[in-house]
Amino acid sequence: MKNVIVYLILLCVGSTFCNEKSSDNVNVNYKSGKTDVEKNVSKRDTHINPSNSFSDLFFDSLVMEKFISEKNLPDSIVSRLRSFYNTRNYQFAWFNSDGFTEQALAFWNLHQYVTYNFDTSLRDKSLQKKINNLLTQDSPSISTATPSYINIELSLTDHFLRYMLSNYEKGFVKWKEMERFIPREKLEPMYVADSLLNKRHEDNEYFEDINEPYKLLKVQLDKYYKIAKEGGWLEIYTNKKTLKKGTSSSEIVTIKRRLQITGDMPGTDTTQFFDDTLETEIKNFQTTLGYKGDGVITKQLIEELNVPVENRIQQILINMDRMRWMPAEREGNLIVVNIPEFVLDWYEGHE
Repeated sequence: MKNVIVYLILLCVGSTFCNEKSSDNVNVNYKSGKTDVEKNVSKRDTHINPSNSFSDLFFDSLVMEKFISEKNLPDSIVSRLRSFYNTRNYQFAWFNSDGFTEQALAFWNLHQYVTYNFDTSLRDKSLQKKINNLLTQDSPSISTATPSYINIELSLTDHFLRYMLSNYEKGFVKWKEMERFIPREKLEPMYVADSLLNKRHEDNEYFEDINEPYKLLKVQLDKYYKIAKEGGWLEIYTNKKTLKKGTSSSEIVTIKRRLQITGDMPGTDTTQFFDDTLETEIKNFQTTLGYKGDGVITKQLIEELNVPVENRIQQILINMDRMRWMPAEREGNLIVVNIPEFVLDWYEGHE
């Protein structure tokens, strides 16, 4: 019987004669005395502080060095761990003062799925017990004064790095991209979108090439980013409770133009008449948003149409982040549970 997979939706330059392999299979350059991974360690980003950081918790770098020594971590993980927290200025990745971040919960769900189905090397009963204990608490108060929280934080990052190295084909998730999987500072959506869309890799290998949902969202991000750069769309004003097929109104012109900008309505019709084409596209738009597709324009739908393009970009970015924590596609039957939509999908192979 085929396995049924269940999961929830909720990134050395040198001459040949002077390089050798260390016990960690890491190139060592004896001219500089540094390994390849050491040379890639990011510098500490000191401009990150509590006023712009993603988390409000920070810890001392010496605590991490003690953790590294006690755990006897391999060089390949040590360098990545230092680089990871240097970019965050030693800000927590998986906690804020209110408890686990969304990224922590998503990664732990993925971690459990992978360790119990495919990669037993990541199993850690002690870590699992600690996290499960925190998950049962309604409102855990996280403090950097409690060593156990820092230990869990660093252990999760250790597992995250090992998971990324063992579960993704080399090249598709770059070292620096991996460090950006967990947000480290508050940035404007347009800045983040620009970085994701316009950064080019020399090897032309990208994360979206191995994550189809992420790729599809990136296509939408590109569309809405271009719309934003061109000025977005006009706000729709109306004092009517509903607009239906067969009516004529000045608001219809703006509604048609709004739908045409996002590709939700074909053509260039800008008449005031509510025709069959508009009704069909309104039904499609309603269904996309999770509403009943009755083709009637209500005040609630006008509010949805008036959501600024920058907000839509933010929503896409949030969901792209969530798609990073989806398991890689597996062979066999698949059950996908979309919690927000209250929908369960069953796939046989790719059907």
